[in-house]
Amino acid sequence: MWDTAVTAMVAFSALGFFIADGEMRRVRWIQAMRRCLLRMNSMIRYEQPTLGQMLTQIELRATPQEKALTQMLHTCGKRLENSANPQLLKLFCGESNRLAGYGVLSGADKNAFENILAELGRTGLDEQLRLIDEADERLRQREEILRQETSKRAQMIRTLGITGGAAVFLMLI
Repeated sequence: MWDTAVTAMVAFSALGFFIADGEMRRVRWIQAMRRCLLRMNSMIRYEQPTLGQMLTQIELRATPQEKALTQMLHTCGKRLENSANPQLLKLFCGESNRLAGYGVLSGADKNAFENILAELGRTGLDEQLRLIDEADERLRQREEILRQETSKRAQMIRTLGITGGAAVFLMLI
């Protein structure tokens, strides 16, 4: 009886922590996008590759979100080089629709990153760098807002998980 009660309490508490961790996925995606923009900025500034080369050379691998974003950009870069009428934004949106994790982002989150993809390679270097800086600032603001909202929700979810676990424990003993 005690074993069942303790197991149920731990399971409910763990569920609360698992759900709370899921709340941070949007923040992690935005952080991955910001790191990607930073890398694009330095590549444009110092290496000046073609758009297709830049996309296939970006390597971000610290988090699962960065790995997924890198994979999407590599695929877009390869398709871009083989396309007669390349439209990066269209290619990226097609790839992002295949990735379930990218779906946690809101429209505003996606637009802050995807709008820059529509402009890359179409303007001069200085203009591209300015656009990347502006996109990074929009993402920084989104990240700050989401961190505040998410931390409050995550704390509430963890608390509910622990409270629910304690209630189940008391009911089972």
